Amino acid sequence: MPKYSRQKKAQEKLECFCGIYPERGNPHLVSRSTWYRHMREVETHHQDPALDVDINGDNRSDVMELDHNQDDHNGQFEDYPAEGDYNWDPTPTDSDEEHMSERSWDHVGTPMPSPPSSPLPGASDEEVDDDEDGFLNITAEDYREYDRWFGDEQEQIDEIVAETLTEEEMDSFKMLCIRLFGHISQRNYERIRYSFKDKIQLLSTYCLHKKLAQLSGIKPVTVDCCINICHAFNGGYATETLCSTCQEPQFDSKGNPQRVFEYLPMTPRFQGFFNNPDMVKQMSFRANYVQEDGSMDEFWDSTLYKRLTQTEIVVEGEPQGVRYFDKVKGCRDIAYAIMLDGVETQERAVSGHSSCWPLMGINLNLPPSERVKMKNLFPLGIIPGPKQPKDFNLFLLPFVEEALDQARGVWTYDITTGNHFTLRAHPVFISGDMQAIKHVIEMKGANAKCPCRACELTAIYLAEARTYYIPLANPHNNPDAIPDDRTYPGFRPEETLFDPLQLPLRTHDQIQQQLVEMDAAPTKKQYENLAKEYGLTGHSVLDRIPSIRRPDSYPHEFMHLFLLNHGPDLVALWTGTSKGIGTNVGKYKYLIRFEDWCEAGRETEEATKTLAAAFIRPFPNIQTHIECFCAEHWAFWLVYIGPVVLRGRLAQKFYDHYLELVSILKCLLLVNNTVARIKALREKIANYVETFEK
Repeated sequence: MPKYSRQKKAQEKLECFCGIYPERGNPHLVSRSTWYRHMREVETHHQDPALDVDINGDNRSDVMELDHNQDDHNGQFEDYPAEGDYNWDPTPTDSDEEHMSERSWDHVGTPMPSPPSSPLPGASDEEVDDDEDGFLNITAEDYREYDRWFGDEQEQIDEIVAETLTEEEMDSFKMLCIRLFGHISQRNYERIRYSFKDKIQLLSTYCLHKKLAQLSGIKPVTVDCCINICHAFNGGYATETLCSTCQEPQFDSKGNPQRVFEYLPMTPRFQGFFNNPDMVKQMSFRANYVQEDGSMDEFWDSTLYKRLTQTEIVVEGEPQGVRYFDKVKGCRDIAYAIMLDGVETQERAVSGHSSCWPLMGINLNLPPSERVKMKNLFPLGIIPGPKQPKDFNLFLLPFVEEALDQARGVWTYDITTGNHFTLRAHPVFISGDMQAIKHVIEMKGANAKCPCRACELTAIYLAEARTYYIPLANPHNNPDAIPDDRTYPGFRPEETLFDPLQLPLRTHDQIQQQLVEMDAAPTKKQYENLAKEYGLTGHSVLDRIPSIRRPDSYPHEFMHLFLLNHGPDLVALWTGTSKGIGTNVGKYKYLIRFEDWCEAGRETEEATKTLAAAFIRPFPNIQTHIECFCAEHWAFWLVYIGPVVLRGRLAQKFYDHYLELVSILKCLLLVNNTVARIKALREKIANYVETFEK
């Protein structure tokens, strides 16, 4: 157990093994005054219950007596047991609960006198003469010592506040949990708070947020932004007070920012994980994961992760002297993923759909069964709407700066070992729908001449729709629209067919070289022409993060790609509601008759009665309420219900092709997979796409 010393530096923390506050860990770091107060509370626990110790009355037992024996200035702590001697049962008894319920500002013990009369630095064993006023001679060093001592008083008060929760605050926190996990709106929370104010006192939302920030140590990073979400006022726009895009002022008439974006830091939460032994044990999943030859069950089996483990961490040109996820120095390093998506918050907005852009993180160190649960996801912020930001880089800048600090390492305490260590955390991939990813990756995206973020295949312009599309086979009915880079010497343009397994893939180094060429363009027109040819819009701020590389760190996301895009598009083709069909309904053999589709919808709805609620939520009628289908509905319907209700109603040729998709989905949804199966899956998907285009 650390000993008390008056020569501690200002703001230095001591390790406290009191065990009174298990939620803060054992040991936990506190100031000198708080450490002493905790020790006095420990002593109270050990006192004979027959003794009537009045800790709140006049006979206070928690007041420190001055140590007049200057020869033994640490003697006042000799009677305290050592660290291993604290063996009392931490489970609170009735008397303990009564004692803790009295913990309020009226019952806070008197802090120890400031300063105690133990010898000052440099004091000798010789007796010191008093001056004429009866006081010791005070030196400049004494005053500095006093300043350090009194500076700890405010720190002690802050820690007392953090440890002391009133009944009103406890009730408010319980209600906050009900509100969050019970999907209660803020308006309804205020209604409950007002309706039952005579029976229960609940804090306002503002006060709750302030108290939570104080207890958790998580302080949001607030960034002012344009009222029209053109950009945030940071980075290159930090000195602006007027938006350079829309000319709207940054502040209102009262001097307050018209709109702000709040970013919630991850690092304090990551450090808090190591104060929970259960969480520490769960997060050891990555370090303890055993890679088996030929298996492809986890991200830890991927080529991307294996490449990272062989790469030294370099942060903005500064080597850190350690590799990513080093088995010795980085066994507790955290790998996490970032998710983002555009969300429609209103069904009917005045000016189109009102959208916002949530940022969410996934702790990949947790086992697969735990990492995607609501309680283990960590929100980073919400880029406000309703308009789409014109520069996503500025909203992502706080995340990038924190990721760089995480790559350098943060000093963290591990409760399971009782030691501090350097914690590093690395984002390893970023996921989202294609519309969201194209903004953060700074690429043209869908409907562009070079739309794909994974390959450089050029699209073909469709004049009727005034957009680009990207088939594997060149069209036979419009050879004039085929660009030169989609032809091969000696072949007619309409005879060219690209092999889906041999596409011209993008690489990180190639993208960086293309950006150099764009930056060197002498005119804006030439810059735009190169951007159109390469499918890029500029530099991404995420490129500063050493563990992120374009395009490897931006995989296509299964839910949007298969369940929310291809599945509904396929049904739209079958039912004749696709925009590409137009007025030619009934001309194509693959369309399902309207009567058959109505019957399939009724059978889908009736299937809910025979499905266990633990497997899937209730199914609406897919013919009348297809807009109510979410990703979970589509996954279950495409794999299990569709093959049943479409048999005999969809032409056999197209039904067999649909069963190929079912086989692909089943393989992708497997918990365990192999490299050989993934290789076969690539060939199966390539064959499915070629057949689909025919």
